[in-house]
Amino acid sequence: MENMANKVARIPNLVDWSTGEVRLMSAKCASCGTYFFPREHYQHRPGCSREGVENVLLPGKGKLASYTVQYYPCPAPFRTDKKITPYGIGLVEFEAEKIQITGIITETDLKSLKVGMEMETTVLDLYVNEEKQEVVTWAFKAVL
Repeated sequence: MENMANKVARIPNLVDWSTGEVRLMSAKCASCGTYFFPREHYQHRPGCSREGVENVLLPGKGKLASYTVQYYPCPAPFRTDKKITPYGIGLVEFEAEKIQITGIITETDLKSLKVGMEMETTVLDLYVNEEKQEVVTWAFKAVL
């Protein structure tokens, strides 16, 4: 994994790299067994009592369930100092947790994308903030 010492998440409590592996911060409801993301999203299942919610880190790898390629810049309020167009948007499934999460696909040849291919959670550098920190968000890349 790249050096993450001077990186800060664009939105707190969505992505974690403290273990040396980039992982999404999710939660699991003990009442119904549902995983949800972001973990603050408590309205995860109608009728659930939502008792016993615990924070969990999703596995670092999942399978590409669907994708699209965009040929226009990301709309506001998304911000990046880099030209990322065209870019992929992937829906990655974490099979054991029965959850699918959408994210930008980076560091991957978009022509090589195939449903079912293994994807790894990573970060996408967005811009440098006033404190000279690299602001990042989560993304996915193909496992080669």
